[in-house]
Amino acid sequence: MLTQIITLVSGCVTFLGGFLVVWGAVSLGLAIREQQGGSQIASAISTIAGGAIIIAAAVYFGMLDTSWLPA
Repeated sequence: MLTQIITLVSGCVTFLGGFLVVWGAVSLGLAIREQQGGSQIASAISTIAGGAIIIAAAVYFGMLDTSWLPA
């Protein structure tokens, strides 16, 4: 049961991180196209980096060892 919950949460958080990476990439593309200031570009890069960190955390969370639980 706990393993299924961990898998579900990990999948949802991975999706959220992936969404942030895509959103950041779109924001970065728009900021570059419209030649906006460096703050807009920095914000987009921060969103991409944040999404990547969230994905890494979700992968780590999914690797938690639950073998000690009773069957």
